[in-house]
Amino acid sequence: MRMSKNFQLKAKDFVIELPQGADPWNDDWNILSTYDGEHMGQVNFAGEKALGTVPVSLELTEKYQNKGHGTEIFRMMVSWAFSHSSVYEVKAVCDHDNDKAVFSLEKAGFVYRSKEMGVETYSVVKPKTSWLGLYLIIGFNIGLVLAIVINTSPWVGFIVGMFIGISIGTVMDQKEKKKRERITGRKTD
Repeated sequence: MRMSKNFQLKAKDFVIELPQGADPWNDDWNILSTYDGEHMGQVNFAGEKALGTVPVSLELTEKYQNKGHGTEIFRMMVSWAFSHSSVYEVKAVCDHDNDKAVFSLEKAGFVYRSKEMGVETYSVVKPKTSWLGLYLIIGFNIGLVLAIVINTSPWVGFIVGMFIGISIGTVMDQKEKKKRERITGRKTD
């Protein structure tokens, strides 16, 4: 999957594109076959958005249903939504009796959340960041370079680098945690 600047997501069998001038969070994105340009359906984020959560809704024409496209479309739209720093959860609702839609959502990473009046709610939550591991590796390398430059024991450089990496990684993880809690209004572990 790749995204171009004109709000277009491309897959092998189809393209998801937003019409010129449309709002990506409220208007329909068209799904077009890459083989013949035929309209396959539409997907959108229209609906109630609250506290870092956006809804996603998919409608495929009958000809393109039950071919695995739904799973891929959901994955692509979730990925696009999560590329925005203020989105932490994508929700979808599904009729309880629609087993194929439930399967498509679950295969795309959605998890069952609740059921009200025969309608099931599923969602996928953006993974928490883990800057600590990245900065630990960077700190390790900086420490080794530092040890070589100041001509000291590699262990001294390693310890200094690890301390720097752990400190920066912890601060970055805490910053992201606070941002997530501020946007979603929910405490995280």
